[in-house]
Amino acid sequence: MKNFVLFTLGLLSFFSTVQAQETLRVGYFSEWPLPAHYDQSSGAYDEMLGAETEWSAFDSSTDMFAALETGEIQIALSQGLVPFLLVATAGLDFKIVDIAVSYPAGENCVAHPDLRFSATNSATLTGATIALAVGTTAHFNLNQALAHFGVAPSSVKLVNMPPAQAAAALAQGKVDIACGWGPALDTLLDFGTLLLDNDQKSAIGVKNYDTIVIKPSFGADNPEVVATFLKITAELNSSFTANPSRMIPKIAGRLNMTESAVTASMNGFEFPSTTEKLGVEWMGGDAQLHMKVLADFFVNQNVAASALESYESVVDKSYLERAANLPLIGN
Repeated sequence: MKNFVLFTLGLLSFFSTVQAQETLRVGYFSEWPLPAHYDQSSGAYDEMLGAETEWSAFDSSTDMFAALETGEIQIALSQGLVPFLLVATAGLDFKIVDIAVSYPAGENCVAHPDLRFSATNSATLTGATIALAVGTTAHFNLNQALAHFGVAPSSVKLVNMPPAQAAAALAQGKVDIACGWGPALDTLLDFGTLLLDNDQKSAIGVKNYDTIVIKPSFGADNPEVVATFLKITAELNSSFTANPSRMIPKIAGRLNMTESAVTASMNGFEFPSTTEKLGVEWMGGDAQLHMKVLADFFVNQNVAASALESYESVVDKSYLERAANLPLIGN
């Protein structure tokens, strides 16, 4: 990667027009590594934005949204989709301006070998006992998988368990299928067969992703700042996709994580290009439809009291469109 802070005079002249605040405050999650952290400490964001960037770590979505609401931070680097849907439905005024990361491998369902499940023998799913955390995206995605195989959700028995307990139940042969994420998913993969691999999940519209969120008032006052932030982040994502091993040590150092922990956490992370994210499969339409279906599911599961009629208004791709038209920074 070329030195990220050495720009041509033309680029420096262009970005000097960015009307940044004196300080840009960015929130991120502890121990949730992203390519942005590679240049968090190098000064690249500061150089490009013409402002000091302050990075604040959070342990929960609730705390990050509270900080965004009060102005303690101005950009939420990677907010979970479910927490965003809940606050958006509650009427809080936030906008999704980018897709931070897609992680189709982040959760899955695994069938015990005794079930003898396969894509050509999916009838075995009917009547299966399935352990999972009810009312989560894992539950929603299970229903999509069952529909894909022509199996009615009402024909299976659900046992409400957190991922670690679900994995233990599958290992002990107490359930036919278990769904989970994180370390529990690693355990599950040792004991059975995936219902769907990542490509199959993507093909039927199963999505797991985080978003970049701002308050619209901040974006309206600082459109070039937001666009430039997204541009830098997109190029770091692209660089990571091309050569992750080169960036992992610096990401780990910034987050006080071990390199092995960062590697494990980011395994399976995908960073769609700006063009892809502006297309119909993401912010061009499908993401908004996915949010609506997911929100309606949460209402049916009594996780949320209500859902918006449409989630078109909570996505603003204008900043990403502006970022797409900015000159390449160099990587």
